Amino acid sequence: MTTEFYVVRHHGAWRIRVNGKHRGEYNSRVSAINAAMTEAESAGPGAKVFSTGIVSQFSAEWPSKDGVNSLPL
Repeated sequence: MTTEFYVVRHHGAWRIRVNGKHRGEYNSRVSAINAAMTEAESAGPGAKVFSTGIVSQFSAEWPSKDGVNSLPL
């Protein structure tokens, strides 16, 4: 199963949302993305990281290179 990590702004901090649950508290979007990438690498093949931008649309930030459904770079 592919795990997707979403970096979102929630209650005044950047957080990582996985399976509908928020975790962590980061001062910057970049810090949260880096933490999500670390978690995604440990999650296994097919893990992906997305983040919200200024217009609240998700952008792909990191695709696992091992998964069949990896995003093209």
